[in-house]
Amino acid sequence: MAKKLMILALATTFLAVGCVAFPEDSGYYDGHYDHRSNRHYDQNYDYDYRYDRERNRQHWEYQQQQNRLALERKKRELERRQWEQKRQKQSDWEHHKHDVKQQREKSDLKDRQKGQQQDKSPTNRWGERHQDHDKQQRHRRDD
Repeated sequence: MAKKLMILALATTFLAVGCVAFPEDSGYYDGHYDHRSNRHYDQNYDYDYRYDRERNRQHWEYQQQQNRLALERKKRELERRQWEQKRQKQSDWEHHKHDVKQQREKSDLKDRQKGQQQDKSPTNRWGERHQDHDKQQRHRRDD
């Protein structure tokens, strides 16, 4: 049994070395194997393109997802800016409205004060004239 096993091992070794050293398609040239003689090598006969297609599809999907995310980020940023501008405009408008209201109140107050002063002035003048006239009459009577 040991003899048969040794013979089998030597035969396998010889066949394996022989197949590598002397290939059937005579691809050995100038001390190395020349794959140009292998018709399957140029055509990538055994190459599975499904891997490339799957990888390309995954890459495309990843790019689409990144583009969607970037677009959503830009949209949110634009909406935030518009909201800030709208809020600022509203705040400015309310501030302006408040200023106008204060100016009107000041103007109305000044007008009322002027009116009161004008109202007092003729009364005082009339009262003063009346008092002066009374004094003059009393003075005449006393004389």
